Amino acid sequence: MPAGPLLEVEGLTFRYRRAAEPAVRDLSVSLEAGEVLLVAGPSGCGKSTLIRAINGLIPHAYRGDLAGSVRLKGRSTAEMRLREIALLVGTMLQDPAKQIVGSSVEGELAFGPENLGLDRGEIRRRISEVVERTRIGSLAGRETAWLSGGEQQLLAMAGTLMMRPRLFVIDEPLANLDPETASRLLNVLRELADEGHAVVIVEHRVEEALQLRPDRVLYLDGGRAGYLGDVDGFLRVADPVAVKLPFPVVLERFRAGAAGAPNRSVPTAPSAADPGEPRLVYERVAVDLGERRVLDDVSATFGSREIVAVLGPNGSGKTTMLRAAMRLVEPVAGRVMVDGQAARSRTTAELARIFGYVFQSPSQMLFARTVREELLFGPRNMGILPPDPEALAAEALDRTALSDLDGILERPPLTLSFGQQKRLALAIALALRPPTLVLDEPSAGQDHRSSAAFMDAIRAIPGMESIYLITHDVDLALSHADRILVLRDGRVAADGPPMRVIEDEDRWFAANLHRTSLIDANRRWRNPGERFLDASGLARWVLERERLNGPAEDLAAAE
Repeated sequence: MPAGPLLEVEGLTFRYRRAAEPAVRDLSVSLEAGEVLLVAGPSGCGKSTLIRAINGLIPHAYRGDLAGSVRLKGRSTAEMRLREIALLVGTMLQDPAKQIVGSSVEGELAFGPENLGLDRGEIRRRISEVVERTRIGSLAGRETAWLSGGEQQLLAMAGTLMMRPRLFVIDEPLANLDPETASRLLNVLRELADEGHAVVIVEHRVEEALQLRPDRVLYLDGGRAGYLGDVDGFLRVADPVAVKLPFPVVLERFRAGAAGAPNRSVPTAPSAADPGEPRLVYERVAVDLGERRVLDDVSATFGSREIVAVLGPNGSGKTTMLRAAMRLVEPVAGRVMVDGQAARSRTTAELARIFGYVFQSPSQMLFARTVREELLFGPRNMGILPPDPEALAAEALDRTALSDLDGILERPPLTLSFGQQKRLALAIALALRPPTLVLDEPSAGQDHRSSAAFMDAIRAIPGMESIYLITHDVDLALSHADRILVLRDGRVAADGPPMRVIEDEDRWFAANLHRTSLIDANRRWRNPGERFLDASGLARWVLERERLNGPAEDLAAAE
């Protein structure tokens, strides 16, 4: 007699205690051993709630109105203890900083098995096996406090593997990983599925996630299942503006009119914006974290009126570089200059008036009891609170698309979703009205449409002069930045306009960066001196060209 599904979700509806509406409604899906389910959808559509229901946090940790059921190997999670569920379900969270509890890499890997009471010999065998499988040998012996966000993500995955669960639930793993490492992680997940495990992966970046070869896609919208079926069917119905799809699919959808016909000409000239006077200058800067040199002889200049995207492999020094501007880390050699003055001559509070810094992990910025207190803490602490504080808070929330949430000002910040926390962190930075924003992984927790709208919105903020961002979303960086700066092994590997930087494939690939379908399309249809266009913009540009010059050669066939 064949075994039943490993996972069964039937008629799941859940409303959080303080919420007005259910986060998920009448949701049903099942998963067999060996299957991979990709879950996609806009921010706030219920993806994280589904994960919490699968791993038992709902109903055991999150309280609210629950209907329907979730069963693991035929048993209701409501009737199981969290310890029992943890033996079957391994979860990798969106924010790895919330998952890591060990002070060292080896201590973190051993933590789960030690709590199961396994003997030391078995734990050592598992560590050796997992380190080899995930290829994190370079992290051996390091303190977890000094790991980059991407390195923490890999360690969190390795810690999950140490528990040998039957079902892996992975929440947006690609946001913190460079493309090469992300590809490696997806290959590991595919191997696990082929070995008989099941995988549920939540991911906004659908094009990259397709490497996992999912068996089915669940698209959530407004807490309901908008689509559940195979990948081909999903690609035929998915909104190319809302979901990051391969560019050939986007182009065909635009040609078919699914995303609207082009209504204006797309500019082809490069940005003529003057980068302005130097705002941030690095002069042969070196930074050590622990016993490891993270930045080595770095020299670079960031203009006061430009958007600069910093790319590179995990652990290459991207976050450290921009933290040095805020004196959150101090150079051991060289110097950092801010507006012509040595950064070390200013206090961190003074620098916060210049740089609105948004951390990779938003929980690092959140500590107050309510959202209102979070927004007003900085201006009050720095003596710049305006006569109408409520107007300041409302403006910051409005600019970050949080003002529509019911009762947002009174909500505890840590009750918000990861994506909402990310936007709140930006609102906190904007409340100080700085001329420059520093964004560490701005697209994490945001769907494709929200990420693009997010970048457009902050560019339009009055008084916002420049934006410096760190990201592993290369298409987002190329589409929005005036300059791309690539770090590798703590040194500057490339620096220039987007279309010029991607021409040097040797340097691009050496920095663990991949060629996406959008990069291929821009290289095919755009000149090196022109701006790099996002998928929607390029699709409209191609259709405009076809209208004027006749049909273009089919991209998929050309590739």
